[in-house]
Amino acid sequence: MRIKINEIDQFDQLIHDDSTKFESVTVFDRNGLAPVSKNNLFGLINGEGDVIIPFEYQSIVMSTINAYSVSKDDKWGFVTKSNQIIIPIIYDLTSDFIENLCAVKKDNKWGFIDLLNTEIIPFDYDGCTDFRAGIAGVVKNDKWGVIDKENNLKIDFQYEYLTPVDHQYLTFGKATTIKIERPDILAYFPYFLSKDNYLMNFGLVSIENNIILEAVSELPVLESYDGKPVVRQNYQQGYLNDNNEFVPFEQFEIDPYEEKILKQIGVMK
Repeated sequence: MRIKINEIDQFDQLIHDDSTKFESVTVFDRNGLAPVSKNNLFGLINGEGDVIIPFEYQSIVMSTINAYSVSKDDKWGFVTKSNQIIIPIIYDLTSDFIENLCAVKKDNKWGFIDLLNTEIIPFDYDGCTDFRAGIAGVVKNDKWGVIDKENNLKIDFQYEYLTPVDHQYLTFGKATTIKIERPDILAYFPYFLSKDNYLMNFGLVSIENNIILEAVSELPVLESYDGKPVVRQNYQQGYLNDNNEFVPFEQFEIDPYEEKILKQIGVMK
């Protein structure tokens, strides 16, 4: 019988900043290894229960480079499956190696390193996304812009949220006039809030900073259906014809109690 374990994913899928949370799932990774805890410290075991990496880390996360992001003494780095350090355990937080660059946080600022731990993008930013199609969203003074891998500013700092979709388009966020009085409850549902707890909607902008789609979606616009943007409106996902007519997909049946809560909070009609 295989041993059930917890794998820790320390990042929200879209954004790295001080507010990201840890989530737990149960799985063995592609190396056939799994993080387990003992006395509140994590190590790695194989399917037979043999300890492959000793219990010395606060967290262990499988990465895209077939290594592990680990934390020790409240610092993060990377080790191999044989526990050899490949990125020093010196960072406040680490993301993963996406497009050969890893977002890391040091001294309360974010930058990017490569596989040799060379600083590629300086630690100048208050938050960031991972790179996608050669560009990444970055934050300064609570505003989002976009940089390329040479740290050239492609879109200046003017948005409330900005993350790449591909090399041509980005999804941007804009706060609505709906202020959420119970953000603690809304945190259980897939919605986004501004810093001041206003509900955020999302649209599309081109890399030339031209608005393609106004902020009409409750979720970031990250995919398309038959060339049309996929959005969510009133808790229902669908696509837009001519960037205007909402065509819903076949939706799951929402729990009546959850529907009641969302209507009371004011995010669902």
